[in-house]
Amino acid sequence: MSDIILELRGLEKSFGKRSVLKGVDLRIAKGETVALLGPSGSGKTTLLRCLNLLEHADGGTLRIESQSLELHRAGKKESLQMCRRTAMVFQHYDLFLNKTVLQNVTEGLVIGRKIPAKEAAQTAMDALEKVGMADRANSRPQQLSGGQQQRVGIARALALNPAVLLLDEPTSSLDPERVQEILDLIAVLAKSGATMLIVTHEMAFAYEASDRVIFMDEGEIVEQGPPREVFGNPQQERTKQFITRFLNNKSPGYFI
Repeated sequence: MSDIILELRGLEKSFGKRSVLKGVDLRIAKGETVALLGPSGSGKTTLLRCLNLLEHADGGTLRIESQSLELHRAGKKESLQMCRRTAMVFQHYDLFLNKTVLQNVTEGLVIGRKIPAKEAAQTAMDALEKVGMADRANSRPQQLSGGQQQRVGIARALALNPAVLLLDEPTSSLDPERVQEILDLIAVLAKSGATMLIVTHEMAFAYEASDRVIFMDEGEIVEQGPPREVFGNPQQERTKQFITRFLNNKSPGYFI
């Protein structure tokens, strides 16, 4: 794999006596869209949070672009620099209800990045334009549908211009009829060359929109590869069990 933008080696994380991540290695190429699959409790969200430094890892080395970091011993300054190379899209939007859509997107630019307000506003509007929400810049989150709020959440992350965009179950809080609009937006971002790591249970989306699928279970990467291979001919028994549960309600040629 050429042009690696993110490389993770030996990531370990425990909560008390429970080991959640057990020496995870991961490489992502520039412009690659990677879907991260697995049962609940397999460590997917914790992996994303460690990459974004929202969780303090117990061990492991992370490199994004030219910066490397020993995760378990990183200082505040180093961690902040590394954190700025990623941006997170959360399950539950996490928008400020007392601020407008535009203010929600500019907040991280002005407060976190110290960008002048005028420049931040233009960057925010550009990001809102990309997600189809520029016309709602002056609306409050409570005036928006769940799908629209998640679009704002994605715009907020895009405005930070991250090297890698991390998305944690971005459709899990949406009504079924709103799910597809967010999946379509993410597919457009993938085609535009964004580098993304997406935790999702949307199997058809993972198959159609990702360049690579990773299946995790019990804190480890069990199997990974192109979607057609992982879904169509999984090599590991645990992967087969997971995929089969999904395919039980689909036609035999679903992934052909």
